[in-house]
Amino acid sequence: MDFPYFVVVGGDYKDRKFPVHPGSGHLLGRHSEASYVVHDPNVSRFHCMINNEDGTVTVFDQPGSGGTLVNGNAVSCSELGHGDILQIGDTAIRFLTRPMTDEELTRGVAGPTEYAPGEIDQLAELVGAEFTHFHVEKVLARGAVGMVFRAIDTIENVPVALKVMQPAFAKHDEDRRRFIGAMKAIMPASHPNLVRVYGAGKTGPLLWSAMELVEGESLAAIIKRIGSAGMPDWRYAFRIGLRLARALTCTYDHGVVHRNVCPASILIRAADKEVKLGGLMLAKATDPASDRLATRPCELLGDVDYMSPERTAGGTVLVDHRSDLFSLGAVFYVLLTGRPPFHGEIPAETVIRIRTEYPPLPRETQANVPPAFEEVVMRLLAKHPSDRIHTAEELVEELEPIGRNAGLLKV
Repeated sequence: MDFPYFVVVGGDYKDRKFPVHPGSGHLLGRHSEASYVVHDPNVSRFHCMINNEDGTVTVFDQPGSGGTLVNGNAVSCSELGHGDILQIGDTAIRFLTRPMTDEELTRGVAGPTEYAPGEIDQLAELVGAEFTHFHVEKVLARGAVGMVFRAIDTIENVPVALKVMQPAFAKHDEDRRRFIGAMKAIMPASHPNLVRVYGAGKTGPLLWSAMELVEGESLAAIIKRIGSAGMPDWRYAFRIGLRLARALTCTYDHGVVHRNVCPASILIRAADKEVKLGGLMLAKATDPASDRLATRPCELLGDVDYMSPERTAGGTVLVDHRSDLFSLGAVFYVLLTGRPPFHGEIPAETVIRIRTEYPPLPRETQANVPPAFEEVVMRLLAKHPSDRIHTAEELVEELEPIGRNAGLLKV
């Protein structure tokens, strides 16, 4: 069979080969109408989609599949390279662009355990219990890899937001290393617009972090509640975005890239409407020795609607602080227009739009958006990082004159 092709290296159909069809939209699953049929009861009817565009082969997980793994890591989408292992259900499939020996074909087939949604739900059993030096009171939120509780720090006698990761998270060496590195880097950070991290650790099989408890609601909940027709004018977006930009200057000063700037990670405190950037569970500390990030290959975690183009590459492209600025631009955009700049019906469609399309100008929705503010937002949404505003500090410097001219800031 001509290269590239797929070969099954684990499961009931070991050694079966599939050609990599050119074009997009080729579905892999157990349904007879799938482009690639796998008779595995733990595989969904249409489990994932394979695109082959100009020699670049990409896999996209499909909603409700139960999970698609590349080299043992759960992904929403990922470009495939020679030798990568695609795991669906109990079936492992190797992607080949050149020959491999039999020993190489089977090497690494047994990857890390997939994150199990049921394990997250079981964390709710902590409610009412003592966990390390915290008394767990109630569930606040359920995330992709863990659960957030309201708890009392019994040493300091103060309420905290306690995030506990599911057991599988601590079993992944890269996840554990990234978590520890990011928490150590961010704990000294203190900024009025950043959720403070008080402490973190590992208790038994569980990684956890204790954070400032913000009584209020997420920006995502506010957007959903008021709807696109009820979005406030541009001044609301400006005020929130400026505070977030200031918070990002603090994270970068401490060597941390947030990687999940989106409405769900932005909290509005009820008492004074202060803006707080949280959601640091996906953050990464930079590696000064290599000037790169501690990335896990083929990873795509977080809210896809607000990801930068480089984030959608699944860990194959360097992601730095400019990715956070793209995501902040997407937050600006949704606050100005009531919709994310690049939204598709499924994650795969969203990724394609992020990489290839340009959104309508915000003034088409809000005619009174100042041209200078709109220009800043669109620069943040540039496809290539070098075309964006380079740092959060520069962004603050560009936003503040706009705010002063509009009477939103003191001269």
